Order: sequence, then C-alpha cells, then structure tokens
Amino acid sequence: MKKSTRRAAVTAAALAVALALAACSSKSTATTTSTDPAKASAAKALTIRYYDNPSGFDPATIFRIENENIAFNIYDGLTTYDSATGKIIPDLAESWSTPDNEVWTFHLRKGVQWQDGYGEFTSADVLYSYNRIMDPATASPYRTEFGNVKSITAPDKYTVVITLNAPDGNFLNQVANYHQGQIVKKEAVEKYGLQYKWHPVGTGPYALQSVDPTSQIVLVRNDKYFGGPAPIQKLVFNIIKDDNTATIALENGEVDLAMSIGSNEDLQKLAKEGFRMNHVDNYAISLFVFNLDNPYTKDVRVRQAFAYALDIPAILKATTPLTTIPANNILPSWMDVYTSDVPAYPYDPQKAKELLKAAGYPNGFKITYLGGSVYGVSDANQLEKEYLSKVGIDLEFKLVDSASYNKMRNDGTFELSGRLLPAVNPDTLLFSYLDPANIAPKGMNGARYNNPVLTKDLHEARAAVDPAKRKELYAEVQKIAMTDLPYLPIDAANVYWPGQQWVTGVVINKLADVDFHGVDIDKKT
Repeated sequence: MKKSTRRAAVTAAALAVALALAACSSKSTATTTSTDPAKASAAKALTIRYYDNPSGFDPATIFRIENENIAFNIYDGLTTYDSATGKIIPDLAESWSTPDNEVWTFHLRKGVQWQDGYGEFTSADVLYSYNRIMDPATASPYRTEFGNVKSITAPDKYTVVITLNAPDGNFLNQVANYHQGQIVKKEAVEKYGLQYKWHPVGTGPYALQSVDPTSQIVLVRNDKYFGGPAPIQKLVFNIIKDDNTATIALENGEVDLAMSIGSNEDLQKLAKEGFRMNHVDNYAISLFVFNLDNPYTKDVRVRQAFAYALDIPAILKATTPLTTIPANNILPSWMDVYTSDVPAYPYDPQKAKELLKAAGYPNGFKITYLGGSVYGVSDANQLEKEYLSKVGIDLEFKLVDSASYNKMRNDGTFELSGRLLPAVNPDTLLFSYLDPANIAPKGMNGARYNNPVLTKDLHEARAAVDPAKRKELYAEVQKIAMTDLPYLPIDAANVYWPGQQWVTGVVINKLADVDFHGVDIDKKT
C-alpha cells in the first residue's frame, strides 16, 4: 500500500542479476541510489512486462495507465491512496484541516529530499507545481481539475493554504499522487524544458535511470525516500506489446511480472500453470463516446438505439469473461455516490430499429469508430459490429498509432470512440465527462455534452456539506447522464498482473497502479 504499510525487506536470499541494458535515447542518472559495486552485485532486481511505448512522465501532460504506473512511483502528491481500499491517506502532507471544505491547510513533511540532489522539498515546490498546471501556457489537460482553486499560498516553508471558489468535499483527491496532484521540481523542469517528460524528478521511492521509448525503462531505488528504501533496488520494464509474447516471456522466466495481461486465453493458461494472478476487479468503466456534433449521434434516440442494439452481457461472456463484467453506469459500483437507479437498456433490437426510424434513419447509417492500432479490432469489437449491423448501423473501424489516437480523442475529432478513465474521486469522472467546461479539447468531455440542468446538479453536489443531499444530487446526475446517454457504458474492467510466485506484495489499486515500494522478491515463497 502506498505509504501506509511500507514493509521492510524480507530476509530472503538475494537475487543475483546481470542486466544488459539497451542503448538509451534519453537518460537521467539517479544520484540517490547506491553505486557501491559490492552492494550492486547483491541487489534485488525485478523485470516487468510493459505493454506499449512510453509517451513521457510529466504530470502536466501524462496520459495512459502504463505511463502513470511509472510516474506513480517517481512522484508524490500532498495526499495519496491506500492501495487496497482507495481511501485518502497522507503523502507529502502529513496532515491537513479545513473548517468548511473551502479553505484547506496542508502541513508538509520536513526533511523530504528530492531525487538527483535537488535539495529539500518545501511549500515553494507545491506552489510551482500547481500553478504550472493552472497556467494556460502549460496546456495541461488537467487544468480544469484545479478550476475551483481561487488561490494557493505558502505562509511558511512547510505550510500550504489552498482556497477554493466553492466548497469541495472531494478536494483531497485533486492533490493526490495522480496527474495534476503530483509535485515536480521547478529547477528540473526548467533544466530539461520540453524534454522534461523523459527526465522526471520526484520525491518518490524510485527514480528514473534510463528510458529507451522503443524497448526499455529502468527505475532505481531512491535510498533517501522519506518512507525508507524499497526492498527492490532496480525495476526493469521491458516493452512487450503482444499479450501472447508476454505470456511466453513469463513462462520462460524472462520477466518476473507482467503488467496488464488482457488476453483471457493467456490468463486462463497462466492460472492453470500456477502463476500468481495479481488482480483488481471492477476498477474502471469502459465507455463508448458519442460525438454529439455528429449529425447521427447528436440525436438521443440514435444513442439509445446503440444501447438497445448491443447484447453486452453476451458479448462479454463470449470474449472477455475474466477481464470484464457488464456495466450499467458511468461510475463504478464501489463508489460511495453510485446509484443503480438509472435507465436500463436491455438487449432489444426491435426497440433499436423503432428509435432509428423515429430519428429519421429507417435504413440505418454508416459510422466510424476510432481505435488504437496497438489494440487492434478485438473480438468484442467484431461482435459489436455484427449486433449493430442487425439494426442497420454499419460500424467501420479506423485504427491509428497511440500518439494520434490520444490526440484525436483529446481533440474530439472522431465520430465514435472509446474511453476508460481510472478514478477514485467520482468528480474526476463526472466533471471530466459531463461538465461543459471540459468539452474537448479543453478536457475529456469528448462527447461535447452540455446539459445545464445536470451541470447545476453536479456543481451543487460537489459543494454539498450534507452527505445525504450530496448523494441525492449525485444520483440525479447519473440518472440524467444515463437518459441522455452521451457515453454508453460497456463494461467494468478487471486488471490482471500475473507474476512469478516469488514476487510478493503486488497490490493493484483502483487506478490500476502498483506501488512498487511494497513489492519484494522472496524465493522461499
């Protein structure tokens, strides 16, 4: 668990390793780790499958779960999440207080050291990091996450006061170790400029040693980490995009832990072979995103026709029985404000045809789904296409590289696409998807959805002090969203990181991140 249950290294036999590192296109030498040859020869190292080319580790612009797993272990926030429960716990702020959910005072840890010899962490670093996110010149997609911030001040070296425009009972999530909440060092950002994303500097348990975006990322232990040195000295992330290839690498002992195997067939095989099946269930919702500027999908009847046309339980059972379960809402069911009292769309192709006819499309239409080439057209996608064709909707697929895929989704330049946004804070999902202030390209409202009634309820829900009133307003937001259906929930994702039995302490949190400070190697296991 992140900072809450940091464990000492187990007294297992040391794992001797010899690592031949690929030539690196970018390198940042971590000066906070041991360089003693005798110690290095006995050091523990862990090799992890990484499933795509990294795109950088700057919290202001970071995107995608695999990159966030690296950043999560390099940086800290004022707060963080308990890995098992998702509850907010202290991080760089050891305590905080607020009389009204509007003025938040954070008391910082003293003596925390930056990686790479940048000195002590202070309140000035918090001000710089958060003002950088809010600066339009940074062009951070997470700028709106701080849209309610009125001012940030530092009364002294170890105190930060954040005043909001309106009360926010969920604000501790905004300053957590995730995206905009992660603290960076001004001098490092200025030193590396546009290349900072390949030279991240944080205060976390691991520092970046090297990165080759085509093959490998290496993290080394930060021996000066305020939570104490991690049991494992070196983390080597080898890029293996194909699930089957990653499975073979795990079976052959070429990797110790495989980040996010998604193939149900491979997972079933590894489970039978006795690998440790580390997993988290129902962590995030996968959605269809309808662009409401499109002449077809701007009509709510068309969007509802999509929902009735798809037999989602049958599709998931046939294709991804281990890694997905059907979803009926844009919020995961474990969130405290979730409600099941929302419109349902059971499989009803006749109802879908009636809605399409009423919308003026009795013969259907053709529409393009934007996807990433790294994922390809899945078996589930193929079945979705077949089901939609039965009601007259011709679904075509457009696959682009990861960088183009992310940009086009963030810019909102698609007809239909997908999105999975991990979050612990319900506001992260609801405001990102539904608030008109976040309409693409300003934020993640790729549907370009704008319902003033919902927006009013959403802002009132966030500001509500009374828990009952807060939950009532959030429930109404979900009902409206599932009626208007700018986003169609498809499934709730389960994430598996299968590993060798001797790799212990792997806890995948609700953001699909692993805190490697708690991971160890125990050959006695």
